[in-house]
Amino acid sequence: MASRLDGRSDVSDPNQRTVFVYDAPYTLEGPALAVGDAMPDFELWQFRDGAGWLINREAVLGYQIPVLFCCLHSVDTPVGAMQARRFEQILSRFDRRVMALLVTSDMPFTQNRFSDQEMLSYLTIASDYRGVFARAFGVYLPELMFLTRSVFIADGEGVIQHAEVVSEFTHQPDYDAAIDVLSELV
Repeated sequence: MASRLDGRSDVSDPNQRTVFVYDAPYTLEGPALAVGDAMPDFELWQFRDGAGWLINREAVLGYQIPVLFCCLHSVDTPVGAMQARRFEQILSRFDRRVMALLVTSDMPFTQNRFSDQEMLSYLTIASDYRGVFARAFGVYLPELMFLTRSVFIADGEGVIQHAEVVSEFTHQPDYDAAIDVLSELV
């Protein structure tokens, strides 16, 4: 991976996947997942009341329903909070027939505060503070050490049916595209 002295991506490498953070290019680490690919192995964490729970591929597949991964850097950013709120509204249409994970690079206590404050009912918080999920799904920004804004949907068998990596960090994902895919799966 080529990088400049300031730590940002050298976008001259044609094999390199890049997103922009306030118009500055940054390299994505990991595979470029596409529709039809198998959901990769991953680890996410939840901590509540002194106990921790691992969420992984095996646990998600056990539900045998579609899963939405709503990925963003932090719930403490205006764009991140807006994305989480919008997906919370969208998911109410599907009457719990979709497993939905709000995946962020936040520490679990930050996620817990947001979840309690927003009274999330449909999005389950899941922390990727170690970057394992982000690397597996190809949405890790190593220069910044967090995941980028993205949306993935897998069917009940773990096949990716929707993969969107938002090209500009401050923009919103295509909600309508996600709704269309979820509508077809439930």
